[in-house]
Amino acid sequence: MTPDIISKKRFVIGLAVFIFSALIARTLPAQSLSDMDWQGFEKQQGKQEVQTHTNPFSGGVSAAEDLTVEDLQLTGIVYGSANDSYALISGYLVRPGDMIAGYRVDSIEKDRVKLKRVGDVFVLVLGGGI
Repeated sequence: MTPDIISKKRFVIGLAVFIFSALIARTLPAQSLSDMDWQGFEKQQGKQEVQTHTNPFSGGVSAAEDLTVEDLQLTGIVYGSANDSYALISGYLVRPGDMIAGYRVDSIEKDRVKLKRVGDVFVLVLGGGI
């Protein structure tokens, strides 16, 4: 092909893409940010309720702090380093330092999680209970 034919093909393809883009952009609704009702938006944001996680198997307990130690069951561990590990306890994803059932997650090991509260230490074993 000669350079003249190649440049004509490029021009035709470019023109087709431009026309197609213009047709698509024309059908999409657009709104200027200056036309938006910012005050109404801010009022709506302030009215939203915060939803908390509820475990359907927990018997109506609504937060990790409301659980009792007897409710706790370790069902999974993602083990990384000492500070980069996570555990799934009774439907809640926790990491070291988090609170659950009034206890602080002290450490997460490959097969167990240690929970501490003043003078008390509980160990949850993967697949078991306390």
